[in-house]
Amino acid sequence: MLGVTSGDLFVPVLTYVFGEAQLDGKVAVVSSYRLRDEYYGLAPDAGLLHHRLVKESVHELGHAFGLLHCHNYLCVMHSSTGVEEIDIKTERLCTECRGKIGIVV
Repeated sequence: MLGVTSGDLFVPVLTYVFGEAQLDGKVAVVSSYRLRDEYYGLAPDAGLLHHRLVKESVHELGHAFGLLHCHNYLCVMHSSTGVEEIDIKTERLCTECRGKIGIVV
């Protein structure tokens, strides 16, 4: 199950997170709060927000399916500490992560 919220998310060791999931779990959550350009004082961009939400949703669901962070900066499973990194990565799993998900599922 994937939950989407407009509220800000954080965990005890980090000031904020874009999303959170239990590894090999059944639930994940993503937040649009820091994915919106308005948060950074920019004009709203609904298309960009949509792409960011898709990427972070796939990322968190990947964790729920047992995937860890990936070293490939284009892979959706790459860890992102800022929206700039989210914008760089694709909405897809890299070949290595696709292979792992095949093993997990």
